[in-house]
Amino acid sequence: MYNRTSTEWLRNRASNYGSGVQTLPLSSARDSAREIVLPAARAIALLPSWTLLAMIILATSAVCGAVIIKAQSEFQTSAGQRQQILTEIDSLRRSNVSLEAEVGRLTSDSNTIEIAARERLGMVKPSDIVVPIDSIYARAELRTLSFVR
Repeated sequence: MYNRTSTEWLRNRASNYGSGVQTLPLSSARDSAREIVLPAARAIALLPSWTLLAMIILATSAVCGAVIIKAQSEFQTSAGQRQQILTEIDSLRRSNVSLEAEVGRLTSDSNTIEIAARERLGMVKPSDIVVPIDSIYARAELRTLSFVR
């Protein structure tokens, strides 16, 4: 049945595989492409050249306009973000200046050092009388109440 010189099996392969395999003739694919492409080419050939040029210019203008609008939108967004960052930088600079002033007072002014030691660290002088009161601690976050003689 199979012979190297025989190509009969190629011609009859559709009948060998059953009814599930069907082949399309090559000419029908070419005809269907011609039915679509040729009328479109004829319609374009009937149009004057200035109409084609006008359509190309219109399409190009639309694409350029869309790109310009998108670029402007992104620019406005980035300008808003820049302004927000500049405002944040300004507030951080003001905060730094006030912290530097406080550090300067804490290193040079003895009254400021004493107040900070009493309020923040709960320190008292040896001459102070300390009376612990829990209710004051709950409200003022102090553990001791000192009375100065």
